[in-house]
Amino acid sequence: MATYITGRDLTLTIDGDNYDAQASTVTLTVEPNQAVLEVLSGRAYKTIDYTATLSVEMFADWGAVGSLCDALFDAAGAAGDTAIAASFTANGSVFTCDVFPNFPAVGGGAVDVLTTTVELVVDQGSVSRA
Repeated sequence: MATYITGRDLTLTIDGDNYDAQASTVTLTVEPNQAVLEVLSGRAYKTIDYTATLSVEMFADWGAVGSLCDALFDAAGAAGDTAIAASFTANGSVFTCDVFPNFPAVGGGAVDVLTTTVELVVDQGSVSRA
């Protein structure tokens, strides 16, 4: 039997606060930083570490109680080099990491529902799954 996962199974938690109404898309991408070594016996591969990014597309909620835009903007302005805890739940699997806050873009069309995308770099590329 196939299991189907929808975006409605996603929750983003940053510093203990859940954001599932603001976030429309959350994507965690992890890529290995892998060296290819040419040795006499052939190629050898060595994974050095990982690079990871948490990409969040969201509805702009500036000024609202519990605003994700406000939280990210304030955290990036106050301590952009200090990682904040994040977790990402997809259909029961919980991915945890620490991310560096980043400034969401501000603005948009006069009659549009305003959205923004923010890319959060994962500290040391370290992600756990439970």
